[in-house]
Amino acid sequence: MSIAYNTLSGTSLFKQEILNTFLLHIPHASTHIPDYAGFDVEKMEENLACLTDWATDEIFDVNGVGKIIAPFSRLFCDVERFDDEEEPMYKIGRGFFYTNGYDGAELRKMNTELKEHVYRDYYQPHHELYFHEVNNRLKQYGVCHVIDCHSFNDDPLGSLVAHPKSPDICIGTDEYHTPEYLLNYTMNFWARHGYSVEMNNPYSGCIIPSEFFRSDKNVKGIMIEINKRLYMDGEQVNPEKVRKLNMLMTGFFENL
Repeated sequence: MSIAYNTLSGTSLFKQEILNTFLLHIPHASTHIPDYAGFDVEKMEENLACLTDWATDEIFDVNGVGKIIAPFSRLFCDVERFDDEEEPMYKIGRGFFYTNGYDGAELRKMNTELKEHVYRDYYQPHHELYFHEVNNRLKQYGVCHVIDCHSFNDDPLGSLVAHPKSPDICIGTDEYHTPEYLLNYTMNFWARHGYSVEMNNPYSGCIIPSEFFRSDKNVKGIMIEINKRLYMDGEQVNPEKVRKLNMLMTGFFENL
């Protein structure tokens, strides 16, 4: 029996159908600030260095797997936050519209008009796109697997306290949306390659579109957080280490 192959990736069409059920959500890779109004520039640069998930758009760039990348910095609009009323970080100035940095110091002055503009023209369009991408996979395949893609600082920021030594890889889960097969595969994959892996330390959860959150088990999700020490030398991204992680991420999907 002959096997058909996708000419772009060399992947069997059966495997490509599986890959098509996956969606990579990459929210914090960009450093682009569309509007500098109200920002303390020195504080902004300091927070960009600490809070940007450097090179995650490269590490998670896997041929044949769909992705959504926020094209602006989380300091300008953090699309992984809930609306203010539901977002715990809003109370410390780090809802979708940051007014405070990771250390609690003022980052940007509150501007109600700008905040409404950011919500309407950046936050909402991102989540509308996210919903449509997930919904399209549900309609076509009956299931959607979201991979929430992040990196994290080896030394926890602010009030966050990790276990004595942060792991190489943190796997975030949701008790409703993370199936056991996806959790086991993900944990075992990184452990087999020699990395220390922990679940929900130092971060937990994974982002699911609000329309499906805790209401549709066919939307499945998991978060993969990579310790920045694996690919950064101090504050500098090491391209060779990024390529290595990208090859591993490709292997993660090839071996599903």
